Amino acid sequence: MFSVIISAPSGAGKTTLIEKLLIQNPVFEFAISTTTRIKRAGEAEGKNYYYVSYSEFMQMVDRGEFLEWAKVHDNYYGTSKKEVDRIKANSRIPIFDVDVQGARSLRNKLQNVISVFIIPPSIKELERRLRHRSTETDHQITVRLNNAFGELREYVNYDYIVVNDDLQKALDELSAILKTILLKREYMDATVKRLMEDVHDYTIR
Repeated sequence: MFSVIISAPSGAGKTTLIEKLLIQNPVFEFAISTTTRIKRAGEAEGKNYYYVSYSEFMQMVDRGEFLEWAKVHDNYYGTSKKEVDRIKANSRIPIFDVDVQGARSLRNKLQNVISVFIIPPSIKELERRLRHRSTETDHQITVRLNNAFGELREYVNYDYIVVNDDLQKALDELSAILKTILLKREYMDATVKRLMEDVHDYTIR
């Protein structure tokens, strides 16, 4: 079973891209992360994140419930093993929305991983987007912009790079990348084997 990792500097637009991607491609399912971050306006429990307190998060860490976890921008985020098992039990391909730290951990623990890095067209545009969404203080925006440089250096560890300048163009490129997964030999194995079984219904003359 394949897994997809999508990362980006904060404000690059990956959340919007993932939401639109999932509408177009129901075979993929968003792996919902657990976080200590406060819920933003418009977000919902069990849709955007599983929201827990710091103490609850650390208890989950101690119990070994996370496939990966990390501290990002003063908050903790983690992907639970239970969440991944739920998606794969439904024969769907999980999409992980994780930062570069989480991506490193997942690459070490999962097989058949495809990774995509979403980048903004410029740092100036990244700052404009962060300010436009009005969800962070000036200090938080400064922290995210400072962290962006370090995150961008991680691009060498990803399979694909998508520039989110035009939303529809970026979505088309991301969709094209993920559609190739469905054509990989490992994913098509069952289809080919069924075809080979049909050979027995014919007599060679």
